[in-house]
Amino acid sequence: MLVGAVVALAAFGLYVLTLAPSVMPGDYAEFQLCAAVLGVPHPTGYPLYVLLGKLFTLLPFGDVAYRVNFSSAAYMAGTVWLLYFIALRLARFVRLDRGWWSAGIGAGLFAVAPTVWSMSLVARSYALNALLVASVISFLLLWRHSGRIRWFYFTYLFIGLSMVHHGTTYLLLPAYGLYLLLVEVERRRSKTDVQPIRRWIFGVASLLLGLSPMLFLVYRFVGGSSYYWGNPSSWKDFFSLLTGGPFHNQVMGFGWGPLSQIERIDFGIGELSGQYTAAGIAVGLLGLAILWRSSRGEAMLFTLMMLGNFLFAMNYSLVGYLYFIPTFLIWGICMAIGLAWTAHYLLARLAGRGVVRYAVAGVGVMLAGAILFAGVVRYPNIDQSGQTQVRDEALALLRAAPQGASLYLDWEDLSVIRFYRMVYGMRPDVTLYSGDPADWAKLVWCDWSNDTVAYVGKFAGAIPPIIERDFRLEPAPMGRRVLNALNSKLYEVPPCGMCATCR
Repeated sequence: MLVGAVVALAAFGLYVLTLAPSVMPGDYAEFQLCAAVLGVPHPTGYPLYVLLGKLFTLLPFGDVAYRVNFSSAAYMAGTVWLLYFIALRLARFVRLDRGWWSAGIGAGLFAVAPTVWSMSLVARSYALNALLVASVISFLLLWRHSGRIRWFYFTYLFIGLSMVHHGTTYLLLPAYGLYLLLVEVERRRSKTDVQPIRRWIFGVASLLLGLSPMLFLVYRFVGGSSYYWGNPSSWKDFFSLLTGGPFHNQVMGFGWGPLSQIERIDFGIGELSGQYTAAGIAVGLLGLAILWRSSRGEAMLFTLMMLGNFLFAMNYSLVGYLYFIPTFLIWGICMAIGLAWTAHYLLARLAGRGVVRYAVAGVGVMLAGAILFAGVVRYPNIDQSGQTQVRDEALALLRAAPQGASLYLDWEDLSVIRFYRMVYGMRPDVTLYSGDPADWAKLVWCDWSNDTVAYVGKFAGAIPPIIERDFRLEPAPMGRRVLNALNSKLYEVPPCGMCATCR
């Protein structure tokens, strides 16, 4: 286990070295805000992430945003260690020698996989999701292999926590359920089960305990919150947020047609290859085949988990590539098994030839070097440690804006300004607008006609054309400052009906 600890600590050091130093735009800022004020972010609410994130905001270093970013580094480093633990345990279970070095290689390759590494540096839900999935796998294996009841309870507890944290976990439940059923059958056949009904009752209690962070969302809905995404006003709105209703149209967003699905499969394989290369895919397939031959329970578990995760991620039209991380995790385990089997096979068949042992050791060194090389090559493109532009521009805008100014911003920038307002109490006097930029022009005209200074940010990467056409602008942080209207007659009649003056 020392090797696993070294790999995990090395990964953690790499993540901290490249960690985003402060607030980031869009969802990142929203998660940072909600962790600080115990708010509720976009669907599905992520109560576990918020509650744990609050603990990280109490750390005595960095600003609040950095501390929440730091949580992702900790979660993913923990996942790296669990990957090592799972791979080592499986290698020993199927009687493969030298599993420690192959488990270390698998964990290292996972740690520097581009998507995994990038999601370890910012405030997003994916690192914690990976940690919870790895934890469930670990407890499932411990429950089957040791038979100690505490692992049964931990399994159900962490399944509940996973379900609360990320909706994609529901796609993994069939795999978990079949594996648990397999263990139940094995225990019944061996007649080693004692008081199973009592165990099941406490198992359900453990699952409910895992689901309990969901009560935080109810508490915030009933008691009120300084920030609650979508401002739900009815229980229908609440359940829509809880189930990810606003994003349901993104599921199967590329269509059900065979040609579309072939393209999506190609996309998913490309994502897997982008993490581990074609050679990694081949070694992972070998490892999965070894498991199907030697440990079918675990092979079934991993195969069903990957199918559920892979099919969803490849068809989710909103940043679907980020949802592949559980597949990357399992593939890292399979690669470790494939490498362990290769080394074991060569040593078993050619044990009399001392050169083979040196060759296996040499391959291990080469793979460790490949991990180091991949880290060096990917470092410049993944490193977030110098990303201070968002913070600097937001603070510059908040310092420059006169009393009572209006800020028209898209979601990406609005979330940053909202973070500074709600976490640090900065500039409560300014008025924030988002929504449809087609409505901004009339509101900006109302501001100008009432001597209110207005700033217009970039929407989808550009200043809305109607603003550039009808107003004279000057450069300002995060966008442009409105100087005057070029054609005010366009907005004089009828009244806009949206601003305070027209109402």
